[in-house]
This record gives sequence, C-alpha cells and structure tokens, in this order.
Amino acid sequence: MDYIGNKCPVCNKYFHADDDVVVCPECGTPHHRECYDLTGHCANEGLHAQGYDYQTENNSTKDKVNVCPSCGKEVDEDSFFCKHCGTPLSSQKTDTTGQQRTNPSGFEGAPGQAGNPFFVNIIDPLGGVPGDTDFGDGVTAGEAAKYVKQNTPYFIRIFSNIKNFNKSKFNFSAALFTGGYLLYRKMYKLGAIFTGLQLAMLIVESYISIAYSSLLDEFMNIYSNALSTSDMASSFLQFMQGCSLSEQLVLFLPTLIEFVRIAMMIVFGICFNRMYFKHCKKQIISIKQTAKEPENPETLLQTKGGVNTALAISLLIAYFIIVYLPSFITNFL
Repeated sequence: MDYIGNKCPVCNKYFHADDDVVVCPECGTPHHRECYDLTGHCANEGLHAQGYDYQTENNSTKDKVNVCPSCGKEVDEDSFFCKHCGTPLSSQKTDTTGQQRTNPSGFEGAPGQAGNPFFVNIIDPLGGVPGDTDFGDGVTAGEAAKYVKQNTPYFIRIFSNIKNFNKSKFNFSAALFTGGYLLYRKMYKLGAIFTGLQLAMLIVESYISIAYSSLLDEFMNIYSNALSTSDMASSFLQFMQGCSLSEQLVLFLPTLIEFVRIAMMIVFGICFNRMYFKHCKKQIISIKQTAKEPENPETLLQTKGGVNTALAISLLIAYFIIVYLPSFITNFL
C-alpha cells in the first residue's frame, strides 16, 4: 500500500518517499520506524481487541492529501510537478512488508524510478544509467539527475561515459552560446568571465562599425573592385599603405575577434561536458555537506540545480540589442 499522504499516528507527520515505514502486523497501521521504536508498540494497540483494521478504516481518501514524495509538502491533486521543489509526482511503490521503496534518482521511466506517469516506459530521464551508479566522490547518477534537471538523459549518459571510459561528446549548445550557456547552466563564475569577454568583443565590433563606418565602406569598395582585377594583391597593398597604423588595426581587428570567437566555440564544444560534470559533482558534494536540519539534501539538489532561464533570455535580448543597435543608429543618422 502507498502511505504517501497519510499521517504517522505517533508524530502526526505525513509519510513521504524517503521515510522508513513499518506496519503493525495485527492491524496494518503504518508508523515511521523511529516512532514505532520510540513507543515500542502500535499506536492503535488498544483497538486490536475490537478487531481494528487500518486498511478498512482508512479505505476512504477523505483524510488523505497529496504530498510531494521528496519534500513532503502538500501539492494539488492534478499537479505533475511539485510547486515547492519541482519533483515529478507519481505514486510510490511499496514492498510486501509495507515499507516504501525509494530509488536514488527520484525519476520514473525505467524500472525502480519514480516520476511523471505519462512518461513511463517512454522516456528514461537517466538515459538507461541506474540511479545508484557511482560517479565518484560519493555522487550517484540519481543525485546528478536531480541537480541537472533539464536534459538529464543526455548529460547522465555523458557523465557515465566520462567516468567509466573517459570519453565525452561535442556539445553544440555550448559551442553556439559559449559563456551564455555557462550562465544558463548556473556555472556563474566561469560564465561571467567568458560572457564579459564576449560582450566586450561585441561592443568593440559595434563601436568600430559606427566610428569607422566610412573607412570600412571604402575598404569594402576596394575589396569589391579588386575581385574584378588581375592585380588584387597590389590593390590591397596600395590601399593599406595609404592607411595609418590605427586604421590598419581597425580593419584587421574584426577579423581577429572573429577568429577568437570561433576558437572559443570549438573549445567550449569539446570541453563543456567535462567541465559541467566536475561542476555538478562539486556542487552536489557541497550541498550534501552543508545541508542543515530539517533540510532535505535531495530537495536542495533540485532547488539549487537546474538552469537559469530568465538569465538566458536576458542575455539573448542584450545580444540582439548590441548586434543590431549599431545598424539602426547608422541608418538613422
């Protein structure tokens, strides 16, 4: 029987998935193990002589509420995810003794994993990796999945390959968005550094396009005319000799910046998954070590992990402003 949503008769607290539940062999009343050990007997022992049966008395669900199996807080009956900690909601299985079974992942979609019932046997959020798989330093695949939250099948498989075979994959999202993707994945320190570098390069390019628009236009005209002549090199050389050192720097700087940007994209695409694996392990270890009573470390993993969508959208807006504002100003002037 699933006792989530019922209360322990001793402490009057709701049962949830992390609880160790024992059941009275005579009447079937569930207790927290520590509560049963504290009293030394069933809370309804006085009713045994009257033939009391917990299952019969509690067959009606009028006193049963829906609670999150992770944080134990009440949730709406039609909710698919806990509004407090984000845990996927589904019924939890119990074994023949009445003790609730839990699994380290907290997700469903594979045997022994709990989550949204609409995804059972369709999507495995752990990508086929068992939830209790050791990722090193006491971190399991289930804990990593709770921290990652978004796109867990991809990352958990990658983490497993890194741990077991020292192999990773090219991450195209990280290559495309580089510093912004770091911030999206809550790698704030490193993300701030590279996002600042990217913004600085964009600002420099935007400033050059506005302040030296006439020089750039002249350069493009020379380039276009040189394409139709047989002596392209001499045309370029003659034009560059007529430019000052600062003007030559202005002409070559955008190309140099573009090479730096491409190099960053390649490096991030190759290295991001390993960087993120180390980041996740470090954060999970820190959360588990610093969690205080009555905080649930597994709940903290989900609330502190995941992604920062609001920040990603803000960066995207800032990017478009910096890229397209100079063209708007140039055309307006």
